[in-house]
Amino acid sequence: MSITETSRKKDAEEGEIEIRLSDITEFLKNSRRRILIGALIGLLIGALYAFSKPNIYTAQVTVMPEFQARGANGLGGLGSLAGLAGISLDNMNSVDAIRPDLYPNILQSIPFALNLLNHPVYSLELKAKMPLKEYIGRVGSNSFIGKLMSLFAGNKEEKNDGKNKLKNFEDALQVTKEEDALIKSVQASVLGMYDKKTGILTITATERDPMVVATISRASLNYLTNYIITYRTEKASKQVAFLEDRVKEAKSRYQSAEYTLSTYRDRNRNLFLNTAKIDEQRLQADYLLEQSVYNELSKQLEQAKIKVQEETPIFKILEPPTVPLRKTGPKRTFIMLGSIVIGVVISIMVALVRDIRLIAKSKSLQSA
Repeated sequence: MSITETSRKKDAEEGEIEIRLSDITEFLKNSRRRILIGALIGLLIGALYAFSKPNIYTAQVTVMPEFQARGANGLGGLGSLAGLAGISLDNMNSVDAIRPDLYPNILQSIPFALNLLNHPVYSLELKAKMPLKEYIGRVGSNSFIGKLMSLFAGNKEEKNDGKNKLKNFEDALQVTKEEDALIKSVQASVLGMYDKKTGILTITATERDPMVVATISRASLNYLTNYIITYRTEKASKQVAFLEDRVKEAKSRYQSAEYTLSTYRDRNRNLFLNTAKIDEQRLQADYLLEQSVYNELSKQLEQAKIKVQEETPIFKILEPPTVPLRKTGPKRTFIMLGSIVIGVVISIMVALVRDIRLIAKSKSLQSA
């Protein structure tokens, strides 16, 4: 080995830093005061943050929605032929455009949020009944962050409301900044999850008040069921309303023709003229025609009512909403423990950087 390689190897060995367990122990022992201070600071910050956050309660509703679909049965004989050939047509020609896996999207829509904001709730915290938007405003204004935000808000909302009113279009849905904040709050509070394997829909609501969160979860389920029922039965319901009007008109004409025929027979009871018989036959034909029209429309009306009943979906509630007894958040113990760990880690890093600087400074003095 050459003299140059030997000197390089010696320099590399001298540049290596050997860390022993005793060095780590001594370092922690010397820095125990700094580590303890960091842990206490982390605990204090974590406690302030944890106890500044309000209690959160969660309520769940579990339902099993009915999924209506028309597969091979809707194709008549083609379904049986395809079955003999080993071809499955069960996933074809689905009746529902809104499938159960799209139900969570309905609970994230703006119309749902606006509807829920106007729903009355009773707060155990405030001991009063009010719309949900008023509850959110009162609870938010009572919090520490809400009080800070109110100081900088000023009267900006009133100016924006005036501008929005000037641009109010008939076919456009407009919301103010305050309404937009409330909508986002509702969308974050109510979540839906559909399990494709089990076919179970779970609606979860979170809020500061246990009574409010139970009311919200129930109102969300009611909105969803009404939305789906309206969607599936809207066409059939319109058909029922149309046929009811036609039946009323047909019944009126039928009764009028019946009365006209009876009146004519009473007035011409002893006449045997052919012209009188012709008039009677004409009135009787009109009466029979109106009677058949009325009977046919009545049958169609009953069939339409039956169709509405058939199209109405069923939502089987597996787990109804209940008022929660225990809070689900915040996890104050974990927050404080995490803050302590962060404080300890930061203290160790600061102490380590300080020792490295001292070692580097001493080496530079020795080399000088």
